[in-house]
Amino acid sequence: MEFYARLLGLENPFRPVDSPPGEPGLYLLESCSPFEFEPGRVGLGSGKAQVEFLERAVEWAKAGFLRALVTLPINKEAARLGGLNFPGHTEFFAHAFRVEEFAMMLANRRLKVALVTTHVALADVPRLITKKAVLSKLLLLNRYFPGKRIAVTGLNPHAGEGGLFGREELEEIGPAVKEAVARGVKAFGPFPADTLFPKAATGEFDVVLAMYHDQGLVPVKLLGFGQTVNVTLGLPVVRTSVDHGTAYDIVGKGVADPGSFRHAVELALELS
Repeated sequence: MEFYARLLGLENPFRPVDSPPGEPGLYLLESCSPFEFEPGRVGLGSGKAQVEFLERAVEWAKAGFLRALVTLPINKEAARLGGLNFPGHTEFFAHAFRVEEFAMMLANRRLKVALVTTHVALADVPRLITKKAVLSKLLLLNRYFPGKRIAVTGLNPHAGEGGLFGREELEEIGPAVKEAVARGVKAFGPFPADTLFPKAATGEFDVVLAMYHDQGLVPVKLLGFGQTVNVTLGLPVVRTSVDHGTAYDIVGKGVADPGSFRHAVELALELS
């Protein structure tokens, strides 16, 4: 914080404290042991710090100090050096809070998109698209958005074209949608992704459930990069985050856009 305050010519607005205080304000919680880091470079010290910050945040949340967590991006290479054995924040928090039903969702004013699979290789996605996985995400979305219209994408081009381009829609996704409807969820699909997103963006549906990372995140970021917020559904506390990475290439230049972070904070306050 001192580094960036000097860089931007600002007074450090944070009051250092050892534990979460009881009154509102901006506080710098000294959560990690001393470490060495070089701005904009992957290193063991910053990786350890990232992991320790996350662990301390979970500790404080479990102790009842926090109702919401807003995370900035981690550098996954550095975090792995520091001992983080998860693909990202979403999976780490799900494990730390011991929840099995969770989902990653990105939201802006035009689109809300949740994912069935997140940080996995594209080659591994088809085997993970099961009726159970799709149904669990639909039921979870309905908890957060009861009565809202949830549209489901297919996995394959043209949603499989009746099995011509793949059978996941017929054997896994479609049956999951039907069962969700039978349980009272306003679920629709599966639809071809290329035609579904324009409809959702113009208000025909309230939430979209996409099958894999880039299928869902490309359209939502295209329509609102910098105004999009990452939300983890299913945790005992609210968790929001930004829609971008660490951008080590511009570290120290004073040109980063804080828009997504501002929106993440605002949504965390609203949800909590």
